Amino acid sequence: MKKIYFFIALLTGFFSTAQNDVTFSVDMNGYGGSFTTVYLSGELNGWSGTANPMTDMGGGIWQTTVSLADGEYQYKFSHDDWAGQDNMNAGDACTVTDGGFVNRIVEVAGSDKVLDTAPFSACYDDGNPGPHNTTFNVDMSGYGGSFTTVYISGQFNGWDGTSNPLTDMGGGIWSVTLPLSEMYTEFKFQVDAWTDQENFMPDDAGTVTNGGFTNRYINVTEPQSRDYVWGTEGSTLSTEEFSQAVTFKAYPNPTSDSWNIATNNQTINAVQVFDISGRLVLSETPNAVAHAINGSTLQKGIYFAKISTDKGQSSIKLVKN
Repeated sequence: MKKIYFFIALLTGFFSTAQNDVTFSVDMNGYGGSFTTVYLSGELNGWSGTANPMTDMGGGIWQTTVSLADGEYQYKFSHDDWAGQDNMNAGDACTVTDGGFVNRIVEVAGSDKVLDTAPFSACYDDGNPGPHNTTFNVDMSGYGGSFTTVYISGQFNGWDGTSNPLTDMGGGIWSVTLPLSEMYTEFKFQVDAWTDQENFMPDDAGTVTNGGFTNRYINVTEPQSRDYVWGTEGSTLSTEEFSQAVTFKAYPNPTSDSWNIATNNQTINAVQVFDISGRLVLSETPNAVAHAINGSTLQKGIYFAKISTDKGQSSIKLVKN
């Protein structure tokens, strides 16, 4: 039985019981065999071969919508009670390799979503294989020992101990942005060329266990930024649906008072600020292209702001000093 990861929904304030309608679709035109019905099988239904039949939409496209709580779910498309199934390659950008099994992965975080139609046994090809700028931020403020430099090591750099150092951003936050090709890749944060490293237990959220090693992982499919806390399972902030249409800047950051938010001439409809535990601490509806978030009443620390406009939403980490 596979595992279900329930992440803290920092961007939404919803509990894990909140349900989101997620639409899955698959293009069967490239499948060479015969079949009667396509099914959605995965952690969402105990890997049942018949619980979630898909609807023939015509033109070789099959589709279904299921209601899911916030979290990450591994799944596959199958047909006729496991008479056939997706056969994906380890390292494909839309997959995760967990305990030797290569499955598709979907992250659900506080809103309905319609997934791109995927070819059977292949990832969706958007014509842009990357590289995609991928930002990794890690909060080291809870680290108990001393260190000089934080590094990120993973499959993408051959687990090298020194090739990708992070930059000290202040407030305990270390950050690096890497141009990565579309891929699924495992990684960890470590300090001073493997003097110390993160340690996880199998089944920790946001990790996979392969060959006796438990590591973090990320699916690189587009530009994105993810925030982590050293040695803590899961990501504290997910911006998987990073919108190129929604760009903005926050300044000064860090600040002791207020953050000024400016967009690319888009009206800011709503601003929600969450603390590190996921608690909503500020909610504002400015309806303006620029806005000042008043942080004077907030304690020192790290916050996450979700900025919503007519063209979508994006998120940013805020530091109060």
